[in-house]
Parts: sequence; structure tokens; C-alpha cells
Amino acid sequence: MERRHRIEKFEDVASFKERVKYYNETDIECTSHTFFRLSEKQRKIFTCYKIAEFLLYKTPAKVGVQYNQNYAVFYDYKERRILKVVIRLMPNKINIVTFYILDSRQLPR
Repeated sequence: MERRHRIEKFEDVASFKERVKYYNETDIECTSHTFFRLSEKQRKIFTCYKIAEFLLYKTPAKVGVQYNQNYAVFYDYKERRILKVVIRLMPNKINIVTFYILDSRQLPR
């Protein structure tokens, strides 16, 4: 993994929630890159709307700011899984760059 995709620092979860509370579902966009790793079956489960729900309504387990200034946001998912959502925060919208489903042991410390 290139250094620019690594986490430079962690942000307080409350600060992150405060930062995104001013966005709504229409402000969140998926990019062409968001779903490129997924099978057709997975694309039916993970829609842009579904990921936006995590960003707007769930409390992350951890939030990191990457060297490229994207945010890596980690959510408890299910069955000892973690949903890692990489986003780019902009003044009027949030771009969902990509996301991963990780084992809970992969949550950064």
C-alpha cells in the first residue's frame, strides 16, 4: 500500500460526527471507484444509499485521516467484521472513494 493511503493520524469520533452532521443523503456521492471490487451479488447488498446510512446514522469505531487527506472511517459491521469506508470530505458533499469489509482484528490501533 502506498504511503498516501496510510493513516497519518486518528481523529476523535465525536469530532468526526460533528463534522458530518451537516450533510444529508443527497450530499453523498459514490464514485466510479467505489464498487469496483464487488461482485454483482455484493453490489445488490452494498448500495451507495446503504453506505451513506453508515456515515450519517452510525457511530464509527475509529476514524483516521490518511496522508492523502481522505478519511478512513471504521464501523462495526456484523459477525466480527469491520466496514472500512474511505471518504473525501468536501464543503458541499462527501465522496465515497471505496470501502472494504475487514476482519475485526484488522481495526487499526
